[in-house]
Amino acid sequence: MAAAAGLLLAGSASADGGAARVKVPLKPAIRKAVVPSAQLPAERQRRMAAARRAGAAAAPMTPRFDVDRDGVSDLLVRTLDDSLYLKGWKQEKSTLYVTPDGGFKDLIEPGDVDGDGHPELLILSPSGTLTLESNLTATGWGTFGVVPWSENGWNIYNKLFVPGDVTGDGRNDLLARTPSGDLYLYTGTGNVASPYASRVKVGTGWGMFDQLVGVGDVNGDGRGDVVGRTPSGDLYFYAGTGAAADPLKARVKVASGWYGYNQLLAMDDSTGHIDLLARDVSGVLWAYPFEAQGVLGARVRLGENWQGTVLANAGGNPFLGKNELIGRDGAGQLNYYLPKGDGQFDARLPMDGDVSAVPLEKLSSASSLDITSRWSTLTQVGSDGHLAIGNQDNGGGWNVMSAFAGIGDLTGEGNGDLLARDSGGHLWLYPGNGKSLLGDRIDIGGGWNAYNQLVGAGDISGDGIPDLLARDSSGHLWLYPGNGRNNFGDRIDIGGGWNAYSMLAVPGDLTGDGRADLIGVDSSGTAWRYDANGTGNFKGRVAMGGGWNTYKALY
Repeated sequence: MAAAAGLLLAGSASADGGAARVKVPLKPAIRKAVVPSAQLPAERQRRMAAARRAGAAAAPMTPRFDVDRDGVSDLLVRTLDDSLYLKGWKQEKSTLYVTPDGGFKDLIEPGDVDGDGHPELLILSPSGTLTLESNLTATGWGTFGVVPWSENGWNIYNKLFVPGDVTGDGRNDLLARTPSGDLYLYTGTGNVASPYASRVKVGTGWGMFDQLVGVGDVNGDGRGDVVGRTPSGDLYFYAGTGAAADPLKARVKVASGWYGYNQLLAMDDSTGHIDLLARDVSGVLWAYPFEAQGVLGARVRLGENWQGTVLANAGGNPFLGKNELIGRDGAGQLNYYLPKGDGQFDARLPMDGDVSAVPLEKLSSASSLDITSRWSTLTQVGSDGHLAIGNQDNGGGWNVMSAFAGIGDLTGEGNGDLLARDSGGHLWLYPGNGKSLLGDRIDIGGGWNAYNQLVGAGDISGDGIPDLLARDSSGHLWLYPGNGRNNFGDRIDIGGGWNAYSMLAVPGDLTGDGRADLIGVDSSGTAWRYDANGTGNFKGRVAMGGGWNTYKALY
């Protein structure tokens, strides 16, 4: 079976983009998310109070992201309902943070770029545009005019992070990792209109880490440092060198057993103290104080209700796209399940609309076809063969397709794409334009009728590129890793026994680690969750409860 057969361009399936000829069911309103809370550790409060009493004996250090000016870096948090909150440390609760547009993929905190005493913020869009925002207050950003710098093309990287100053010139630098694991350095210039110099390749093999955190100067030598975690839970420390050509020293293993945390990030204060924050799957946020040479002290509990949130400056690959499950019962009713971020679903919500006339295989829940929403878009083929994506009509002729999978951005340009298999077993890629319309199709290859299920919505392999899962008639499950260039790499054998499941679906990230997870429903109606392990396979299954055989299909 070929995963590729040249890149044969065929005719576009797009029509005039008019109103859909079928009524598309509406998603329910998402419940208001629980706002996370946290308090500073008592030891840190004592240290900062002592520093204030000491007065100006030494110039205070500038925290990386202290917009409320309390001497401690603040946390930016996006909750499940797409609201952005600021967690300052003057009060326990987080407060709403006003932004002009919530459609960002990642937020990176570069510190004070131009030395004016105020922090900036880097905003990465789904299409790969990186923007520097300098007009930040304690209540929001983007209210005082044009941004000083914006540049396209940053979607060639799966991770951007700021280690601090690794070159020794007093300015914070930016590191960028490609999906293949190459590491590039962008040295800081101190100019908000052109904040970074041209890139220099400084490393390979960095794909071994599923979390990369720029932690600042941990060892007190005036250089920025980096912490990396492997999917197996090993934690490594890289000290900065001060040399642009070789900015990081050899790694040192400082801990193991860190696989229980799904997000890591650093928090500093005006005394120079730095903590490594770690969120567990249950939503508890912990602080580990850094000691000499990257060694960590005993953890302290900061707060709870952090599950389901997306933390700015965190170490995982940014994820934007489908993050929900839709179930279809025998009467054609659709029900909507939103993950809570702890591996479980919130209570189901009914969708408004009847799809009883639509065959099971003619319906799908596709990721990122509409870039104005980070959620999925329902696609369905009407009796006249027209494909509706949301409320956009993509033309006729789609009734020749026997399967659909909207796995996300396979082309690498930032918009979600749609895979469709025709009755002859050919798989076609239809690039999305971000507005629920599709472009000219690309031939992925033949032989795909060997599979009775094609599912996917996000990254399973850990490289930040969406992947496809395919089950064959013998019950073997295969992973086709996306290559970000309109196709897939060589398939990987996940294993056999998957014909025990009558339904398979990938709802996106259920556990808060940024990787897509898999749901399978067995003949008894029990749903099982398989968490992606970040290396191209899954961890052991976890029961999600019974009664799921009320559904005829999951999307």
